Amino acid sequence: MRKNRKILLILFLIASLGLGGSYSGLAEEEQQLSFEQCIQLALKGSYEVRLAELDYLIAETNLGVAEAIYDTILEAEISYERDKRKQLSIFAGEEQTTNTYSIEATKKLPSGAKATLSFDDTRNFSDSSFVSLNPAHSAELTFEAEQPLAKNAFGYIDRRNVSVTRLAIQNADLDTKERIEQMLADVESAYWQWAFAKRSLDIHHDILEKAKRLHAVNAKNYDLGLIERGDFLGSEANVLIREKDLKIAENQYRRSEEKIKLLMNVRADSRFYPEDSLEYKKRQVDLEESLKEAFIYRRDYQKAKREIEIKGLVLETKENARWPEIDLVTTFAANGVERRLGHSSSDIFTDSDNYYSAGIKFSFPLENNLAQSEYSRAVYAQEKTIISLKNIERSIVTE
Repeated sequence: MRKNRKILLILFLIASLGLGGSYSGLAEEEQQLSFEQCIQLALKGSYEVRLAELDYLIAETNLGVAEAIYDTILEAEISYERDKRKQLSIFAGEEQTTNTYSIEATKKLPSGAKATLSFDDTRNFSDSSFVSLNPAHSAELTFEAEQPLAKNAFGYIDRRNVSVTRLAIQNADLDTKERIEQMLADVESAYWQWAFAKRSLDIHHDILEKAKRLHAVNAKNYDLGLIERGDFLGSEANVLIREKDLKIAENQYRRSEEKIKLLMNVRADSRFYPEDSLEYKKRQVDLEESLKEAFIYRRDYQKAKREIEIKGLVLETKENARWPEIDLVTTFAANGVERRLGHSSSDIFTDSDNYYSAGIKFSFPLENNLAQSEYSRAVYAQEKTIISLKNIERSIVTE
């Protein structure tokens, strides 16, 4: 029996080396990381941070899209025409050629007016002997303006659409900050879980060492007959249980390490260990001050208030969209006709050959279903946003 006990003790020591020998402390290549260093690495390398920044940059481009309504549009056209068809009149020549050159600039102003300035030149040539100017350049400068007086009066809808876009970008900025802070909160939580796992690993290692020392003493006492077999086997089982607990603690520590490495987006083969240890700091909290800070700094509350402002502007634009279109339209043109382009162009400003017109256009759909439906939708959307804000207020107080 003593021989069997010795064999069992040898097998147990071999098993101890196999089970507990994997914990050999920190490897030399492991790098110590503080909480602040983890935050910095996460800010620099996290994909979530970059995605949040890109979403904000994408949202920021919407302002350019909204303001594009005021862009100046430049158009140009050149054409050539040759006509040798038979003519009914004897005064027409056998061949006529026409060259047309035109350039036009259109711009919508913040006042809602649409202004168009164009210059056209037409060069005509004919082999007819009855044409007084051959070739002849006919140059014309035209200015047209159209000003809304009812729907979108003086750019009412356009300016508010730009304002809505600006407010939406401010909300997108809050979303970006919220996502980044949430990621940093995840890093903070992961770091302290990692530090806790490290502390737990150290404790389980110390417990195992004490269990091994106790078992070594019990083994000697058992060989001397000072303790019973049950006590010896119980001591042996305690060591095996502590080795199992150490394995679990070591696995938990590695999982915590891999989690924070994922959040920081560092190389998978990098090894780290936490520098900071767990501490508990008691904090005095005042309910009234906490509520004041929450209503000032809670981003979901700020976004909800701005969303109400956005919905209010949208409602105003939809209400204006129900009005009829009444536009003041004016046109002024002057031209000159000469053999050369330079002379015909100068005649535009020297001669009194001009044209002007003014009028009012009216347009209104009799049923107006689209505008009425969009207005009703905007009313409901604004009410929904107000209720959401009240719900957030109640949640803040409850929390």
